[in-house]
Amino acid sequence: MLVVNIIILIMFFMLYMLSRKHYSKYKNVLLRMGGLIYRKSKIKLNIAKKKSDFRKINVVSDANLDELTELYYVKIISICMVIIFVINMVCMILTIYQKFSGENSSNIIERGDYSDDVSSWDVYVGAESSQEVYELMVYPRQYTEDEFYQRAEEVFTELEVDILADNEDLQHISKDLKLPSSDSSGVFEISWWSDYPEYISPSGKVYLGELQEATEVNLTAKIAYLEFNTQDNYRITLVPVEPSDELSEVVGEVLKEIEAGNRSESSIEIPKEISGHRISLEQQDKGSYKKLFGLGIIVCTITIIFSNSNLKDKMQKRDNMLMNEYAPFVNKLWLLLGTGMTIKKCFIRIIDEAEHKNILIKELEYTVNQINSGFDEAAAYDELGMRLTLPQYMRLMNRISHNLRMGTKDLRVLMRDEVRESMESRKEYARKKGEEASTKLLVPMIVLMAVVIVIIMVPAFVGL
Repeated sequence: MLVVNIIILIMFFMLYMLSRKHYSKYKNVLLRMGGLIYRKSKIKLNIAKKKSDFRKINVVSDANLDELTELYYVKIISICMVIIFVINMVCMILTIYQKFSGENSSNIIERGDYSDDVSSWDVYVGAESSQEVYELMVYPRQYTEDEFYQRAEEVFTELEVDILADNEDLQHISKDLKLPSSDSSGVFEISWWSDYPEYISPSGKVYLGELQEATEVNLTAKIAYLEFNTQDNYRITLVPVEPSDELSEVVGEVLKEIEAGNRSESSIEIPKEISGHRISLEQQDKGSYKKLFGLGIIVCTITIIFSNSNLKDKMQKRDNMLMNEYAPFVNKLWLLLGTGMTIKKCFIRIIDEAEHKNILIKELEYTVNQINSGFDEAAAYDELGMRLTLPQYMRLMNRISHNLRMGTKDLRVLMRDEVRESMESRKEYARKKGEEASTKLLVPMIVLMAVVIVIIMVPAFVGL
C-alpha cells in the first residue's frame, strides 16, 4: 500500500511540474493543475451542454462563456484533487504508523489466570499481500507439580471447615455436608466417596434413617488437576438424630507447542517469524485503505452532483423569473409600439426604465449592443429567443423577426394578440404553481394530522 501512496504523490508532483511549464493561466497551484487536466480531457466532457446551461444564467459573450465553463470544470477537478491528496496522505501516514508499530510490537500474549477460560487469538501469518489467519487457542496459566501439591494442601485445609455446612464439627455430623466439586477458584476438580456410601452420598447428602448409634466414617476427597492428583481422608462421626423434613498446519503445530510449553508462565511470547512466515497479533487491514479511497471517490461524486444540482437550481430560478416577467414585458412592448417606436427603441426604453437588471434586461442589452455593432436586427431577435430558450419568448421573437423581414404594418396587431396569449399563459402558470404548492403542503398536513391523532388517542388509552 505504501508503494501506491508514493506513486500517487509522484503523480501529483509531476502534474505540478507540468502545469508550471505548460499551463500558467492561473496563479493558484490547484487551479493550474486542474486546468492542465481540463485541457487534456475536455474533449471527453460534455462541454457544449454545460456552456448552454451557463448561457442561460449568464449574459456573456462566447469567449467569456468559454472562460466560465472552463473555470467551472477546473474548480471541480481541483476540489477532487484535494480530496484524493488528503485521502492518500492519511492512508500513507496510517501505513507508516502500522509498519513501525508492528515492528516494535513484542508479540506477547498474556495468559489468563488459572481459573480463566481458554481464549482465542488471531495470529496473522505472512506479509500484507499474502496474509493468512491462524486461530491459536491459548489456555490459562497452569500449576507446576510442586505448585499443585502445595495448593492442594491449602485446599484440603479449607475443606475441613467448608464441608461442615450446618453441622457443629466433624465429630457431630447429623445434617447434609457441603461437598464441593471444585475449589474456590474453580481450578481443581474434587471428587468424594466414603466407606459408608449408604449414609453419605458423593454429593454430601446424609441419610441417617437406619443409623442407631454414632458411627465413624472415612470420607475421602480427591483433588485432580490436569495429570496431577492427590487425596486426603477426613474422619467424621455420624450422630443419629430424629428424622427431619429439610493456520497452516506447520505454523499451527509450532504455535501449539509454544503455548503448551510454558503454561506455568503468566504470558506467552510468540516469535515474529516461523518457517519464513511473518507472525503478528495485529491484523494488517488493507481493506481500510480501500474504504478510505472509496470514501474519497464518494465525496468527489457528491461534489460533482452538488455542483450540477446547484446549476440546475439557478436555471430553474431563471426560468421562473422569465415566466413571471413575460406578461409585463409583452404588455410594455405593445404599449410602446403604440407610440410609434421601433422594436429596438422599445427595448432601449424598457432597459432604461428597469429598476434592477435581471436576466431579461441583460439579454435585451446584449441584443441592442449586437444591433448597434452592425449585427442584422432580425437575426439578433432570433438569437435572443434562442438564448431565452422558453417557448413563449422563442415564439414572440420569431414573430417579431419574421415581421421585420416581411414588413412592420401588422406588428402592433400581432403584439395585441400576444398580450392576450401572455395573460392566458400567466394564468396557467399561476394555476400550475398553486397545484405544486398544495402538493408540497400535503406531507406537513399528514404529519400534523398524525400528531393530532396521537394527542387525542393517547389520553384515551391511558385512561382505560
